[in-house]
Amino acid sequence: MLVNNTACLCGYFSAKQSVNSDMLRGWEKESCSDTDLEELSNYYLPEFATFMTKDMVRYNLPLGKPCALRFSENEVASFMLNSLHLWCAPFDLVLFAIEIKFESIDFNLMTRCLNALRNCGRYNELQADFAQTGLQPVVDLYNKLTQNNLTLTGNLCQLIQPGNKFKLYQAISLTEPLLDDNVDYLLFDAGTLAKHIPNSLGMNSKDYYENIMTDRSISVFNGWKGLALLDTFTMLSIDTPEWVVNNWNEDYFGKIYVYQLFRKVFLYNINLCYRKRSVDVELLEQQLDRFEQDYSFSTISYNFLPDLINNALEKSFATQQDNEQLYHMISKEMGKREQRAEEKTNKFLTFLTCLTIFSAIYDFSSLVNESFDYSQWFRDTTMGFRAVSTMLLIIVAAAYLVVILKYRKKK
Repeated sequence: MLVNNTACLCGYFSAKQSVNSDMLRGWEKESCSDTDLEELSNYYLPEFATFMTKDMVRYNLPLGKPCALRFSENEVASFMLNSLHLWCAPFDLVLFAIEIKFESIDFNLMTRCLNALRNCGRYNELQADFAQTGLQPVVDLYNKLTQNNLTLTGNLCQLIQPGNKFKLYQAISLTEPLLDDNVDYLLFDAGTLAKHIPNSLGMNSKDYYENIMTDRSISVFNGWKGLALLDTFTMLSIDTPEWVVNNWNEDYFGKIYVYQLFRKVFLYNINLCYRKRSVDVELLEQQLDRFEQDYSFSTISYNFLPDLINNALEKSFATQQDNEQLYHMISKEMGKREQRAEEKTNKFLTFLTCLTIFSAIYDFSSLVNESFDYSQWFRDTTMGFRAVSTMLLIIVAAAYLVVILKYRKKK
């Protein structure tokens, strides 16, 4: 079965310094005029449109170079390295995508190729051409921004923090129609990058397949279906015009997918920092407040389809769980802070109470001395003060012990 596919392999990492023009020589900065932003705001909420075009600074590096993975003499997966895309996001996050294009390639050969490209921790001679052409500019930028010395022969998983393989967005167009029941099988195999055997689930159980297709598939119009999983997002269509695929890549990937990927990476990183206490907690809370106020949108579009895809991606990335876990840790931290503050307050109040008691004992002893001159009852006035003060302390201590014993009996 022959297919066309425009795919983007996505990575992300945290920078230690800001990007400047010297680091991006050869890259083209994507600008958005006020007119373009106004037009975009007819479809997307202005806040979201502004965020994706102004706060997420995008750069593109055209490549246009043919590439191939040679699995054997008879199995060669050829594709075009179209371009590299880069987003400089808030909180010093950097997202990138390697855009590749397959034309009239066997479906199983394509999934095998994408599997080999995604698992960047195990690159060898098979992927050497792809790495040299498609990854070297990203590695160079990564080293400048993180002050590291990563090479193409090193562990390229450092380009994915967190993760061990590239995230994948793909828009697959079939060159020939399929029976309806085969479309779901093919979509499932495309999303999981599995070998497609017609009317077969391979090694996957039927329960798993039905759960995934019920919970994660997107089906709105005739002619295409989508599948949103944690590591892949797949659009599968039949003989789709190239301009439609380009629109999908520009909107569904370039805006919605990248937005949800940014949210996923930020929430994961801040969760990790919170648990490890590697960054000041107050700074983390300030970042979270800024993230929630400026970069979180419950609705992104006036139209239903972008919101539908956005919600499906949010579910697949499990950002809601990350958010809940973060706020759970914050709630526990606030409880600990309140407990520590209460303990300090109680200690201070205890100290003040002791001072008050000692002051009261002294005042009462002085009052007794004025009524009954200690010098007449004791050898001197000092001994009188000591005797009366000691007796008062014993009375106060006894009263305290009585109260404590009654409290413990009640418990």
